[in-house]
Amino acid sequence: MERIFSLERLSQYRQFLFSLLNRIRENKRVLLSFLALGFVFFVFLLLYYSLEFYLRNYRIPLVQLRKVVSYTINKELGKAVDIGVLDFSLREGLIIEDLVVSNEEDFSFNDHMVKVKKVTFRLSSYFKESPTVEQIDFYSPHLVLNENQSLRNQLIEYAQKNKLKEIRFHDARLTVKQNDSTLVDWKEGWDIVLKRKNKKLYLSYNNGWFWIPNTTRIKGSGEFSESNLNEFQFEFQWKNYPSEEAIILTNYLFGSNVNSAVLSGEGKVISDPVSGFTASGDVEFENSLIPIPFFENYVLDGFRFREVFLFTPNQEEREFFGTDFRIKSSVKTENIKEPLLDRKFELQIESLDGITERISDSSGNFKLPLTGALKGNITLTETGDKNKWFRLSGELSGSEIEWDSELLKLEKGSFSLKLNEGNEWNLNFDSLLFGKPSHLGGGGVNLWGRSKKTDGSFYYPMNSKTKLTFKTPDLTANDWKPLYEDWKKETLEEIKERQEKLIPEEYFYQTKVYKYFLESMNLDLGISIGNYFAYSGSKSLGESKGSLQVKDGRMNFNLALGNTGSKLSMVSYFASKTPNFGFSLVLSEYPWSDPWMNLCGADLKPTQVSLDYSFNSIGSDYYTLHKDARTSYFLKLFGVSFKEADLISKLDMDLTPFKKPFQIEFDLSRYSDMDYISNLVVSSEFLDLKGYGNNKNGNYGFTTYGLVGESRGTFSFSEEENKCVIK
Repeated sequence: MERIFSLERLSQYRQFLFSLLNRIRENKRVLLSFLALGFVFFVFLLLYYSLEFYLRNYRIPLVQLRKVVSYTINKELGKAVDIGVLDFSLREGLIIEDLVVSNEEDFSFNDHMVKVKKVTFRLSSYFKESPTVEQIDFYSPHLVLNENQSLRNQLIEYAQKNKLKEIRFHDARLTVKQNDSTLVDWKEGWDIVLKRKNKKLYLSYNNGWFWIPNTTRIKGSGEFSESNLNEFQFEFQWKNYPSEEAIILTNYLFGSNVNSAVLSGEGKVISDPVSGFTASGDVEFENSLIPIPFFENYVLDGFRFREVFLFTPNQEEREFFGTDFRIKSSVKTENIKEPLLDRKFELQIESLDGITERISDSSGNFKLPLTGALKGNITLTETGDKNKWFRLSGELSGSEIEWDSELLKLEKGSFSLKLNEGNEWNLNFDSLLFGKPSHLGGGGVNLWGRSKKTDGSFYYPMNSKTKLTFKTPDLTANDWKPLYEDWKKETLEEIKERQEKLIPEEYFYQTKVYKYFLESMNLDLGISIGNYFAYSGSKSLGESKGSLQVKDGRMNFNLALGNTGSKLSMVSYFASKTPNFGFSLVLSEYPWSDPWMNLCGADLKPTQVSLDYSFNSIGSDYYTLHKDARTSYFLKLFGVSFKEADLISKLDMDLTPFKKPFQIEFDLSRYSDMDYISNLVVSSEFLDLKGYGNNKNGNYGFTTYGLVGESRGTFSFSEEENKCVIK
């Protein structure tokens, strides 16, 4: 194996060394220069470390300084202080390592306000009687502040009033908390420089080289007045900056809560004694996750838009731009007896698709199937009159509105909403509802008062008087079945959840929906249907009329299902702790197309149904209504048969009459967990039975007497595992 240093190469090095020594002997000045330089360097090091040793041990009282630093911080801020190492060097000045300041008066809660790896103080002179600190450097500091205005002002005033020429933060991190929420949380370290020059403080900061692509960067610079706390000017830039690091700033710019977003843009803040505070800028939001106001379970996910903003002491203006929309909002504050807000909104949305396709629920499965275009303007003004707190005016219109889902189909919708003086309004909405023309029109007056909660905050209950009319030439009841099935599914899930989790009942008159909307609602909705159809393909049952009225804490709904005597009614008195609710459905030989019930392993599918159903209960939620329900009804099914049923007879009898169409009718009353059946009648050309029965846990049992074909006697039917045993 070849050696790394061969003998030949070693010989070359020796020759080079001998050549160098010979040259030095020939020129002694070079040798003397090397020796002089080495001697000067040695003397410099000796003087440097000697001076440093002298200053550290005789000039700079480190022990006393440790006590002074601890006492000063403790006195000025009222916080406990722990200093790890206090040292001195000529290069860095006074050095403090592992400085920790508590948020409390001691360290018992381990709640730190400041943690700094190293702090250096550069002094103006080491030989003056009272040297001053010219520069402070903080290395890897982590500052944790609770939302405390006085503490922030103390820190700013200290930076303005002391005579420090420069303060530097290297790789700084900041966390600002408010109760259990985090308002600011810098994940990456920032470099911050604060310099004093010409009676001003100049501030600059960044978290890295801004020009590097695809990085998270922020930088800014500005100046503060040395004498006036409220006089400053500041400019800043963001690039791919996550909102979680400064959520309070993001919410302030957007004007509402933002769960998360990525910000890129720039802004400028100016404050002076003449014009006051002004902020302006242009920011782009990407991958935004924004909760939708008043709908807590829904969010705008992955939304991208641009905002141009201008904030002055008495007004905030925001303009939002997207691919197909422009929304402008303005909030002006007027101080009379108290601050009163004047809000103005202008919107022009050419296509709702770009917005609605981003709306989802907490599970991520829901998508809002709404499309169309919107435009208009709305002004909402606070008047100062507690009985008429808001004044609303403006106009809103929509075109090509569509809602396309399995539950509801609405096409070619267009509406016009006019908000007039005196809070009066008029609405006209035309569309194709399940393919049939429909019109909703009317108007009313809405007034909002202002009331105070027990915690001192305000809420704004609505006092409304509304009269609307819904008209359509044709309506098919079965078109609404998917909506009913979805409501039924959610209702059963809520009942199950409340049973399992033992969720307590909430008094209805304490809920927000009652206090804000229903307490003083006066609604009159008229319904007019030209031709009512039970299902697609059935014959018309004639004209239908109905109404929905809400007034004085009561609700009444009535709808005639054609002109054959069938009708639907609901009534409730909800202005109480536990509202009462009543529901009734009357069907008179009503055409039917779906299976009504499963009996003996077969779906009974009648051609017509007669029903007199009644449901009454009290409660503020579905579980309580279900638990305390009192249900009874009379039912008659026409044209059913047990042709597909599994019938097992223990008697010597012919079952053929049950395979042919017959009529069945009975009365049912529900008590606890059992249904009691009385006045049972089964009739056809070959059947004539009367009796009674029950239904427990989904299994029917009947006792009858009469005629089956040519057999007469008493017959009992018991349902077991999707089959019926006849005895």
